[in-house]
Amino acid sequence: MTTWKERHDAAVRNQKAALDAYQAATDERALALIAGAEELGSQAAVARELGVKTPSVNQAIRAYQKKTE
Repeated sequence: MTTWKERHDAAVRNQKAALDAYQAATDERALALIAGAEELGSQAAVARELGVKTPSVNQAIRAYQKKTE
């Protein structure tokens, strides 16, 4: 049997791993969107190709660029 503190610590480790994985996936998505914009000529073209709104593409790219500045 584990104590509540051991369970808590395990949950914190799991949360950190999940957050790290989410951040990595977010960065990969932004890099793919940037590559798509270079290939298709614009962020709007990427949005049309993906069937999403342009601001969602813009926001993902800006967030990544801001993070890497």
